[in-house]
Amino acid sequence: MTGRNAFTLIELLVVIAIIAILAAILFPVFSQARESARQTSCTSNQKQLALGVLMYAQDYDETFPMSAYLANPTTVIAVYDMVAPYLKNTEIFVCPSYRPGVDWQSRLAALGLNYGGTFRFTGYIPNLGLFGESFCPYLPKRTPPTTLGGMPVPAETVMFYDGYLRQIRSVGQLEFYSFLGYARHKEGLVLNFADGHAKWFRYSGIPTGGATPAGSLRPTYYSWRTNEPLANSEGALEAVTSTRQDPYNDLHGVPGTNITDSEDTGC
Repeated sequence: MTGRNAFTLIELLVVIAIIAILAAILFPVFSQARESARQTSCTSNQKQLALGVLMYAQDYDETFPMSAYLANPTTVIAVYDMVAPYLKNTEIFVCPSYRPGVDWQSRLAALGLNYGGTFRFTGYIPNLGLFGESFCPYLPKRTPPTTLGGMPVPAETVMFYDGYLRQIRSVGQLEFYSFLGYARHKEGLVLNFADGHAKWFRYSGIPTGGATPAGSLRPTYYSWRTNEPLANSEGALEAVTSTRQDPYNDLHGVPGTNITDSEDTGC
């Protein structure tokens, strides 16, 4: 009697089929585990970013930095450079699930503007209602930054969020409805808040900030259109309709105040 020292063809096919089934089961699990790890890292980044902003505010008369302002007629400084000295490193500005992120310098260059800081890429967008901005005299309007005492509910006031800045083709598009939330973590996004905490929310369950004052454009401070397919890629966010009257999503404003998005005043 001779011993068998090889698999038959049928046995090999069975082994291959088992391996294929196991791979089909395990690969999605591994992918979800990697994304969960990136989401955790993103939450940590936003926690550190929130604490950096609060340290800045303590050093500057309890006033938040502006999201962006003109240092001279053609040079812009952004909140990222103002907060950078309070952070361990500028990699905190980049979401692990969105590399390299929004190219801030190229967005400005498309408008004929220079960037006066050192940072370039980011995955996190500031709440323009909270931080304010001033492009005077390039644009004849500005939004003043908020103070720590000017927030009735810091724990419900968004500071930064996983976001995307749409391609800006004209000065008129430098508006809150071009600075969109980007649900890149399992159909959700991480928000940080003015009390320093950060948390993940599914896009359909973001906090609303409560009811806005009578006469506002929208009934709540924060909103997301959920009656249509989720736009969760750069291409989809570029293609989706987003206007002042009907933004695709709106994470700008200071709950409990009259600042319901980015409130503009004259220069």
